[in-house]
Amino acid sequence: MRRYETIFITLADLSPEEMEGIIERYKTIITSQNGVVVKVDKWGKRKLAYPIQKRNDGNYILIEFVGEHEVLAEFERNLKYDENILRFQSVNLSDKVDMEEIEREIADAREEVITDVAPEGEKIEEAGKESGGDDTSHAEEPLAEPAEQITEKEEERVEE
Repeated sequence: MRRYETIFITLADLSPEEMEGIIERYKTIITSQNGVVVKVDKWGKRKLAYPIQKRNDGNYILIEFVGEHEVLAEFERNLKYDENILRFQSVNLSDKVDMEEIEREIADAREEVITDVAPEGEKIEEAGKESGGDDTSHAEEPLAEPAEQITEKEEERVEE
């Protein structure tokens, strides 16, 4: 099995529900061909480097997956004929893949999503524990002298 990465650009004026539908459709295509989706990353709406089909903006999506060449061929065939896709590009990241490593990477990604959804109070406590300090260590102290004091010191230097 090989690991691939595909970036595709969709129409910018699609609703979030339509975007999710497109992503789910392509994830289903990969899994139906015995592929494994490793990561889906939505980069959001961005300005295109040059106009494509008279459009200047598009939504960028990155999908990393593992599968045989047939998975990539079917995936790209569907992208080619989808009227919501402006451009796509696939890259072969590696020719041989350790599936145990891929499963660990997917599990780690799920754990990150769970911790990102944690309540705000928990995030602050965890951040304090990781840094080895407590939350009170960030007392409000001025980073520099006020501007008036700096100008007075400069005046004293000029007078000397």
